[in-house]
Amino acid sequence: MDRDYTLKEIMTITGLTKRTLHYYDQIGLLPARKLANGYRHYSQQDLIDLQRILFLKALDFSIKEIQSLLKLSDEALRPILEEQQTRLVQKIQDLQKKKKELENFLAGSPIITLDIFEKPLNDQYQTEAELRYGKTSVYQTYQDHRAQLDSTERTQYDTKMEQQFDQVFQEFKRVSHLPLSATEVAAAVEQWKSAFLMIGDFSDEVLAYIAKSYVYDSRFKQYFSKYGNFDLTRFIAEAVTYYLT
Repeated sequence: MDRDYTLKEIMTITGLTKRTLHYYDQIGLLPARKLANGYRHYSQQDLIDLQRILFLKALDFSIKEIQSLLKLSDEALRPILEEQQTRLVQKIQDLQKKKKELENFLAGSPIITLDIFEKPLNDQYQTEAELRYGKTSVYQTYQDHRAQLDSTERTQYDTKMEQQFDQVFQEFKRVSHLPLSATEVAAAVEQWKSAFLMIGDFSDEVLAYIAKSYVYDSRFKQYFSKYGNFDLTRFIAEAVTYYLT
């Protein structure tokens, strides 16, 4: 036999708050029957509808979508739920990927290496470089060189350059305790400059500007943190400025 439920009973059964149930009533999602004393009462069918609402809400449907879906039969609802299942599987995979990248970040990986952005951060930096340096002859030379490579060669080139700069930064770390006038520091600066000249014909002035950006751009600081020397960016900037300006 069907029975009525008070607002308090519905709250106890579902765990919803009074405010939420009042809201559902106001928007017509779950209209309550109001008694003469103003109290809200719900039928057995209202409870069934509410449980259906909670089911759809748990599946990431919006309130607006749920208002439409409640009107559908189980048969008509099935293909929509199957589509939602596909979306949820993708969402779970995305969350697992984000969780993995968060673990990598907490373990010390620089933010520039994380595969967590809608547009990869390296691609964002590439776009930023195009906007900042795109009209310069040096950048055009660099772009022309990359354009001559196929995708595999381009990846190999980028990997080679990344490895070369890593070796240079490791060398800077090794000599960072020495005075700027030391021959080992001069050699590290020359090695760093040579790596850049493989990319384009950078002037000493531009190279000095790049070195200073290591200090003032927080993204570079994050990248250099993997070398375990938080003063390394400042040392590189000072060394490059000492020898190139």
